[in-house]
Amino acid sequence: MKFTMNHKVFMILFLCGIPSLFAQQGGSNYSMFGIGDIRQSMGGFYDGLGGTQYAVPSYHAVNLANPAMWAESKLTRLQIGFRFTQTAIEQDQLSASQNFGKIDGIAATFQVDTSMGLTISGGIHPFSVVQYSVMTPVTPGVIGIPDLAGGSMNFGSGGISAAFIGSSWRPVEGISLGFAAMRLFGNVNRVIRTELYTQPFISQNVKTDRFFGSGIKLGASFQPFKGFTLGMGAGLFSDLEYESDIRQSTATSSSVAFDTVFMQSGITTLPAQLGLGISYSTGRWMFAGDVEMQDFSNLAIAQGKSAFKTGRKISFGVSRLRSYQLGTDYIDKMQLNVGGGWHQLYYSVNGIDIEEVFGSVGMQLPIAGSAMIDIALQGGKRGSSDLVQEMFLRFGFSVSAGEVWFRPFIRE
Repeated sequence: MKFTMNHKVFMILFLCGIPSLFAQQGGSNYSMFGIGDIRQSMGGFYDGLGGTQYAVPSYHAVNLANPAMWAESKLTRLQIGFRFTQTAIEQDQLSASQNFGKIDGIAATFQVDTSMGLTISGGIHPFSVVQYSVMTPVTPGVIGIPDLAGGSMNFGSGGISAAFIGSSWRPVEGISLGFAAMRLFGNVNRVIRTELYTQPFISQNVKTDRFFGSGIKLGASFQPFKGFTLGMGAGLFSDLEYESDIRQSTATSSSVAFDTVFMQSGITTLPAQLGLGISYSTGRWMFAGDVEMQDFSNLAIAQGKSAFKTGRKISFGVSRLRSYQLGTDYIDKMQLNVGGGWHQLYYSVNGIDIEEVFGSVGMQLPIAGSAMIDIALQGGKRGSSDLVQEMFLRFGFSVSAGEVWFRPFIRE
């Protein structure tokens, strides 16, 4: 099946990177802009709460947004996560679907002294994810020559990873502090491939960006009375350095010509992350909410037709807490989570703000010993019907296991 559009529209889509038609492999096509989709959580527990975590304590899940919450850990634990995304994409009565999955990080907490909240944590997780695939089949009409059927494929993958190590501490009862040092690194591969079907012609542009940076995470939590927690977290980053390799090639029926490989490097600002949260627990229920923001106005990479701005997110979560009493039924040992939120992404495209609304459900399933499985499902909508609209399902899964490594010692 072939689609047509005029030559001017084709060139705008090709040069500016506006999604049109879609291939089967990929995630959100909006991840082509900037450094991709920013990740602030790992595994299924916090995803089930809509990503709400700044003031949400957990004895088993590693909190990436507020390291002060590590003080709530009771055991030394190892956690690994996986995430799968299915996306249905629509534009101008055309539709397609695409999906991908990847490891969502691995982290550990080492509980040194529970009475002081002294915990050491470290791991590696995705900081940003780039995964898109855009197909634009066209028949450009050029006056004076026959129509040339062709198409353009624009796809990318990769992202930035964060390795971290840090600690939490409870200096006085009701107040916890935390920090983590981070090293950012990763590759993003972007390919633009143009092919004419009626004549043997292929042109391909391959670009690989390698990123390097560092930063720190700071966190604090305050519990003025039992069950009520205020939390805050901040990420401060150095400039993000990048090195790029660009290779252009052209192939016809009679020859293959490779252009010189271009190499370039640069520096771009990576803005601070700021977040606040609140939670309240009563009986078997917990209610929580977060607000966070990050100003990308000075980001200078992979801009295309986008304009960078401040990203904002508001989320909430509600939990039916599990019972720890011996002899209770298994269903009472499960924790059930629901949540949702609104996310204004850190860019606009053609002057249109890109927003996301979503809801979530999740479960915490205890297994043998202190091992725990967390599963979560998020569903929602991203983008605008005036540009491209994406309906998505995100499945998060994580498993953790723990044991006592350090026993409290008697203090005089």
